Amino acid sequence: MGIINVYTGPMKCGKSQKIFNELKRQLIAGKNIKVFKPLLDNRAGNAVISTRAGNSINAINIHEFQFLKGDIQTIDKMAAEGKKFYIAGLNLTSEKKTFGKMGDLMCIADNIEMMTSICEICKSEEAIFTYYKGQKDTDIMVGDAEYIPVCRECYNKLMKHMPFEIAQ
Repeated sequence: MGIINVYTGPMKCGKSQKIFNELKRQLIAGKNIKVFKPLLDNRAGNAVISTRAGNSINAINIHEFQFLKGDIQTIDKMAAEGKKFYIAGLNLTSEKKTFGKMGDLMCIADNIEMMTSICEICKSEEAIFTYYKGQKDTDIMVGDAEYIPVCRECYNKLMKHMPFEIAQ
């Protein structure tokens, strides 16, 4: 039986680690696993995904996935044929808009885990949003350097008081 599992939330909430944990479980079960990553995301290098905890694995580069522009029905059809999917991705952009096709993907998912991080501004609240600190000059920015997880209150303060200096 196929299944679609989605792990989503802001930057630095452990989405990639969830994928690695599931990967280990499936390998123990003797499953044939294929790991895909968007070609656009080269943070860990070409054809590699990694976690902040230092785990890494080779992956097959594809043009789209988290940045899915096509028809998600392909995934739905493959799940109906018995394929299992474990997908990690941001649910929202830094402007609080649906990230690519993630909203549609969550609508067909069997399981969705909404994850949180710790707000990098107040350090005490659950971060549910990703805030972009830099100057936006392209449609899609990939990487950790300019993004931070923030709680709702800090996000609203940051958006209201632009530009806002973030303590390092």
